[in-house]
Amino acid sequence: MRYFFLILYFFLSLLITPSHAQEKAPNKDKAVSSSPAQNKSNDAEKKVQSKTDDNNTPTLKINSPPNLQDQFKSDINHFINTKNLIPMLAGSDDFITLLNEETSGNPKGVAILLPNWQQPFVSSKAINYLSNTLPSKGWTTITIQSPKMPNNYPSRNRNLLESEQENKKTLDQYQEHLGVIIKKVLEKAMNYPGIFLVVAEGSNAALLVNLYEQKTDLQPDALVLLSPYLFTQTDNQEFANNLASIAVPVLDLHLRRDNKLVTINAPMRLSKSKKMLKVFYRQQKFNNVNSGAYPLSDLLKAINGWLKNIGW
Repeated sequence: MRYFFLILYFFLSLLITPSHAQEKAPNKDKAVSSSPAQNKSNDAEKKVQSKTDDNNTPTLKINSPPNLQDQFKSDINHFINTKNLIPMLAGSDDFITLLNEETSGNPKGVAILLPNWQQPFVSSKAINYLSNTLPSKGWTTITIQSPKMPNNYPSRNRNLLESEQENKKTLDQYQEHLGVIIKKVLEKAMNYPGIFLVVAEGSNAALLVNLYEQKTDLQPDALVLLSPYLFTQTDNQEFANNLASIAVPVLDLHLRRDNKLVTINAPMRLSKSKKMLKVFYRQQKFNNVNSGAYPLSDLLKAINGWLKNIGW
């Protein structure tokens, strides 16, 4: 009987021992999880989570880009001797001109140089070259920092008629502002002897022709166009018509490797000028290696030769 109770006690002890182990195990885990290091880690995770939740939307502030014309003015003032820079006012807007007086002792006149829009004049190799070279040939040069290109040209309106009307309105406003600038520069140029020569580039060249057709009092004695073009065929046709009708002698220059709009519309300008019997009109094409780059010495020879041919 004693042995029976011993055996029973033995089996009961085996059944009871695992349950105690299982009850103690969670207490051990609980003790580990409540250690100071673990608590600090949990607090850090909660803080990170809190910051993440609070910063769902980006707080990075993006500033608007600086005004392009202000950048041009800053670059020009930085790289060019300030004594040659003449600030001027066109209405309420200011613009910069670069004045280089003739150095030959035999003055021929004033060459007004206008680069293409959306470009500082120091970046145009042709304009920059003429600005620095013509003074030794007897020309006082006034180089104009041109106004910025209109933001809404060409129009993106899918209606053709409305698009043309919007383009005309935009270009008319630009021409009006350009006319104020040219008038101010002409007043400055009258302080020097000789004739007025204008050399204009790109879209500004085309718009100057349109301006001269409307305001004859602003017309120079001679006009040189460097790769003139506008962005739509309608605008280029109007430009060609005005070019053929103005009384100003014109030297129309372009390149073999040039802007496609220049190349396509050059024959139209020549044809219309011949049809209108425009006497003092010459169109000339230069061979060039780099697209859009004029051979500078050939450019100067062409201008000098043409001016002598028309009597200047």
